[in-house]
Amino acid sequence: MNQKKLDQEKSMKKFMIIWIGQFVSILGSGLTTFGLSVWVLEATGSAMTFTMTVLMRILPGIIFAPIAGTVADRKNRKNIIIFTDAFDALLKMFMIILLISEQMKLWMIFPINFISAIFGTFQSPAFTASIPEIVPKKNLGRANGMMQLIPSIQNIIAPVVAGALYPLIDLSGLLTIDFITFFVAIGTVVSQKIPQPVIKDKRVNMGNIINDFKYALTYLKGKQGFFSLIAVFALLNFIANLSFVLVGPIIMGNYNSVIYGMVNSLSGVALVLGGLVASTIPTSKNRVKAIFISLILSGIGLCVMGVSPLWYIIGVGFFIFMLPVPFTNATLGTIMQVKIEGKVLGRVGAVIDGLLKIITPVAIVLSGVLAEKVFNPLLIDGGTLSNTWIGSLIGVGKNRGIGLMFILSGLILIVVCVLMLFNKVVMNLEENNPDAVLD
Repeated sequence: MNQKKLDQEKSMKKFMIIWIGQFVSILGSGLTTFGLSVWVLEATGSAMTFTMTVLMRILPGIIFAPIAGTVADRKNRKNIIIFTDAFDALLKMFMIILLISEQMKLWMIFPINFISAIFGTFQSPAFTASIPEIVPKKNLGRANGMMQLIPSIQNIIAPVVAGALYPLIDLSGLLTIDFITFFVAIGTVVSQKIPQPVIKDKRVNMGNIINDFKYALTYLKGKQGFFSLIAVFALLNFIANLSFVLVGPIIMGNYNSVIYGMVNSLSGVALVLGGLVASTIPTSKNRVKAIFISLILSGIGLCVMGVSPLWYIIGVGFFIFMLPVPFTNATLGTIMQVKIEGKVLGRVGAVIDGLLKIITPVAIVLSGVLAEKVFNPLLIDGGTLSNTWIGSLIGVGKNRGIGLMFILSGLILIVVCVLMLFNKVVMNLEENNPDAVLD
């Protein structure tokens, strides 16, 4: 076995150790996320309140993206990963104390979610930018596919476990498990050496943040088709989130936390299958085309989710919707890592992430409002659409308006993806931009 192959195997072993730590930690976080969802829905039953909690998890990724990118490229990435995990663990401990002392109030969930998401916002570009430094180019697709497996498996295990444990140990018990898992993640990162690009200027100040943000935008402008791809993905995120965030309210409105957990687990099975495809059969040619073809399937899934109030029909639709997601995310991540230089990947990647999410908060806010004020009233008994073919097709009653939102979002998603397959600027993106990562 030659030295190059030995080095590649050592790199993948190092990545696997870190991957295991992240898997355990994110699984614990999944218990908390599910538990918080149930806690909020049981307390209020409001789609608008629920979507606001989701909004608090999205906003930091937009607001702090430029700062996070600058920090990721100018500071030690390993330390960033360790410190953000440690501070998030302390935040979870604070929540446990509030719950045990019966001091936790509904309004507190919003700032807590916001602060926790800030830590994730700073960790994400540091971790993503570290992957090409650890893993050789030929294994990047596999590594990104494996990273997509983490939330995939989380979505299978966490909802079922959290749904079953919630009535027994309450939210405080789920948080305690989450708190313990942070130390596994920190331990695996501490034990491994993560290569760091040479940093000429380590200062993080407002001037550097602004300059880095401008640099990232200029850098992206120099990559033909990148802005078009980002704009389309931002639009697709907007369309999907108009209905996607309402899965909790549509299930909990008619069923309980156990059924909600089972539906989430079906989506988790889809994510695992999609992650396995992304990690074992990574695409090396026509990646952009493959992304949009696979997302058509997600649009079909949204339509299925809306046709019936039965939880298992919604679950099947959720499965179809989520199946292409790991492949799509892994493939998009690989494109970015191959086409963007490692020394600037932190700041450029963070700006890309922020741009992808920039209109998502609007969708999240709108989804709750549209569900409660517009669509649900249309399909209650006596509603405007209750006696039409639409009412006959998808049913009339509680939360059927959300079902209609699923169908409309799915149809729009399909149309946008089909149109993009004929967009030559986006379809030729890989050919028009040379690789920044060598073999």
